[in-house]
Amino acid sequence: MARFLLLCVLFASVAHAERRFALLVGANDGWATDRSLRYAHDDARRVQEVLVQLGNVAEADTTLLYEPTTRELDAALTKIEAQLAASTEPTLLFFFYSGHADASAFHLRGPVLALTTLADRLSNTKAGLTLAVVDACRSGAILGTKGAMPVAAVRLLADEPVQGFALLSSSGADELAQESKALAGSIFTHHWVSALRGAGDVDGDGTVSLTEAYGYAYDRTRIDTEASALPQRPGFRFSLKGRGDVPLTRLITAAATLELEAEPSHRYVVVDAAEQHLVAEARSDPTERRRLQLSAGSYRIKRPVLDGVLVAEVTMVPGTVLWASRLDYKKEPLEAGLVKGSSAFAEWAASGTLAQGDVNAALDMFQRMLDEDPYETRARRGKARALLVRSTELQREGKTAEEQKVLEEALSLDPTFGEDPSVARFAERAKVLKFENARQTALKKALADEILNDPRLTKHWGITFALLSTKGILVLEGHWMPTPWLFITLGVDFIGPGIDLSARWVPLASLWSPYIGGGAHYGFDAWQRKSNSTITINGMPAALSYDDIWGKMFHGDLGIQFMAPGGFTAEFGGGPMLYYSDRKQAFDWFGFIHLGLGVFFR
Repeated sequence: MARFLLLCVLFASVAHAERRFALLVGANDGWATDRSLRYAHDDARRVQEVLVQLGNVAEADTTLLYEPTTRELDAALTKIEAQLAASTEPTLLFFFYSGHADASAFHLRGPVLALTTLADRLSNTKAGLTLAVVDACRSGAILGTKGAMPVAAVRLLADEPVQGFALLSSSGADELAQESKALAGSIFTHHWVSALRGAGDVDGDGTVSLTEAYGYAYDRTRIDTEASALPQRPGFRFSLKGRGDVPLTRLITAAATLELEAEPSHRYVVVDAAEQHLVAEARSDPTERRRLQLSAGSYRIKRPVLDGVLVAEVTMVPGTVLWASRLDYKKEPLEAGLVKGSSAFAEWAASGTLAQGDVNAALDMFQRMLDEDPYETRARRGKARALLVRSTELQREGKTAEEQKVLEEALSLDPTFGEDPSVARFAERAKVLKFENARQTALKKALADEILNDPRLTKHWGITFALLSTKGILVLEGHWMPTPWLFITLGVDFIGPGIDLSARWVPLASLWSPYIGGGAHYGFDAWQRKSNSTITINGMPAALSYDDIWGKMFHGDLGIQFMAPGGFTAEFGGGPMLYYSDRKQAFDWFGFIHLGLGVFFR
């Protein structure tokens, strides 16, 4: 199984004089074969917010992309590259990506974008310093897991250079980077943002450096995940020159501040008033004070305890300073968790059901979402992914017609699938099935047309008149065809008079066919021994009456039959006739021809 590369965040800060640009990408969807992430958009948004508030990045110089194609990402980066090239002042470029990746490529729609291609491009920009953090992921077998294969973990020393290129990875090789439902975000990105808001300010100088932010995020991510089945250790790779550390955020006094005084270790989590988004997290320390910088607004401060969660509601305005330990907390049950989640929960739950292999349940959940809103994009994409899984099952079962229908529905639900490299084989399969099923349909139609035009396959009843026959002379016959190859015939011999019952095998379902059969004739002795006609038997004249031969006898039939599409029939053949001679008191035989015309109908 391929191993997956998880690169991590890209941040940069040199000095206040420089101009800083930020390109931030959040991609929950990935390719059709990935399980959707839930929090990649939130990760990108939270990084943008902290860079604008504390990282000296003008909002006009930030570009935030949700679910971009590789072409859209290329266009955004090209625009920033042009601005960097035209700038006459020192510049810094942040790049952040949260989404899916494998060991070689980002999972975005459009032409495949290799990890090394983007890394090389970022390292060659005209920015004085480029910092990249790529939290890339794929869906995993456990709840909320996202994975990739990152670079090895390396610590940045305090005296490393401040120009060049630095790349952060959220996990080590062969590890999985995890999302947390409680945190409503990637674990690494959550701690990275918390570090930038002040939790990482180890020396208390009011500035969070690259070394401090990375060190804090590394330690907290490792601690939070080491008890799980998938421990994760972030990594770092750099190519820098110069001296000194890189300041990422400055904890300005104009912002609102949540102070954590020196006290036994307690975990403080800040969420918005609606509990839809997690803002930051920090732990108190008995040896030092810590602080978190927040923008103006209403928040809920949560402090987990053994038997519940302590919750305080606060309103922050610029310049506000609140002490976390002195807030008015109310105890809530553990079920209150850290965040309540968002409207994406239904889609996330349905995707989890699909990842566990229950296609029918996932389809039902996505369909309920679409019943409420037929244009809900995530539900449409989720159902499309589930249908692709269903198509694979139908392929194994050999149900090609159903498979084609399911594939076409999946591709119609999400037109952007055409930009998804992982769907290429499904799209190609749909084309093959369309051609093959059309061919099979054409063959079936041709066969149906052939059946319609083949009287032997459509006619079941017929009447023929035999001028000469082993069944008599001047015989009217009625035919029943229970199958195309079997004739059951009842004939009336007018000269005898008599009746004849026979069966015939006609092996070819075509206009011309040979036949072979046999039957029995019973004459009513109306003219027996009264006729003066002379009949030649075996070349010798014999004074025999008609009924001597066509009285009581068995006959065999061999010949050829033509049946036109309209049912007109012509027959020519002959056969032996075995009869009992009353004159000789013995069996004798007679050979005779068969010539008949008639018509068959349904």
